[in-house]
Amino acid sequence: QPEVLTEEKLQEKAQKWQQLQSKRFSEKRKFGFVDAQKEDMPPEHIRKIIRDHGDMSSRKYRHDKRVYLGALKYMPHAVMKLLENMPMPWEQIRDVKALYHITGAITFVNE
Repeated sequence: QPEVLTEEKLQEKAQKWQQLQSKRFSEKRKFGFVDAQKEDMPPEHIRKIIRDHGDMSSRKYRHDKRVYLGALKYMPHAVMKLLENMPMPWEQIRDVKALYHITGAITFVNE
């Protein structure tokens, strides 16, 4: 025999349902804080990383090899961004912002 819903029970169920739906479809909040924009590093920083990681045979970098393999997936995009931002023949030099991994595994021109 089905339970008879009184007005109070019906209101309670409606309120519960409304809460569930609002929780389900509301804007999701991310946990943690928003990291502020990082300061730009001087060009010497990336030059040093590239110079240091030139010889990957060193034992110091044996754990970075996995990072390098993972970065291969993004190489076509990195090359495309590099070609897009090559200096024009009439420009002597072009300074661009670069986005790079701390191990030097991949570098993108960020423009």
